[in-house]
Amino acid sequence: MNNGIAIFKQEAIAINKEFPDLQYSEGENGIPLVTGTLKLIDPKGTLLDNYEIRICPTDHYPLRFPHVFEVGNRLPANIDWHVFLDGHCCIKSIPEEILICRNGITLASFIKNEVIPYFFNQKFRELNGYFLNERSHGTQGNIEFFEDVFKTTSYTEIAKGLIYISQRKEPSRVSECFCGSGNKYRKCHREALRILSQFTNEELDYYFKIIISSPRYLTV
Repeated sequence: MNNGIAIFKQEAIAINKEFPDLQYSEGENGIPLVTGTLKLIDPKGTLLDNYEIRICPTDHYPLRFPHVFEVGNRLPANIDWHVFLDGHCCIKSIPEEILICRNGITLASFIKNEVIPYFFNQKFRELNGYFLNERSHGTQGNIEFFEDVFKTTSYTEIAKGLIYISQRKEPSRVSECFCGSGNKYRKCHREALRILSQFTNEELDYYFKIIISSPRYLTV
């Protein structure tokens, strides 16, 4: 058992203390699992719905999310519902997932901060026919993350920003922002730089290449 799965097992054994309707179990070859009922409670304390789920570790946990499966046949396994073909849920875009994990997750925090909001969003779609604050699936969803962080839809500006961040130089708080807007750095892209500086240069280069390979590069 690798270290990531061992960490998951230790946390899974104790998960019932925080989530009484979820239990530790073991799958094939002794793989640790969390199974049971995920309850969606609205702000007034009313039970909105239940989802039957299974959570499985990945080899890279806790540097990447475990896999979550909805096992009550409520959600179709297709991209439109943010469910991969193998049935595991698309919780976040990959760059968001990397940063969340890099800042530290536990199984309990993952369920509370990522899994429950995901299923609230699924319930919203069941009731209303569309997701609330939906992000695209796959590569486009990854790019939309950078649009949100940089607060622009210009792929050219995003690409230039990623190049600057990879140089590992932070302007002084009273300097003009590196984006060329003329605004003070502290009031412009300081938050973006500090968020994205958590990526390695290899990761920044990977997403830079995705963005400049897009047909929208140099057009928006």
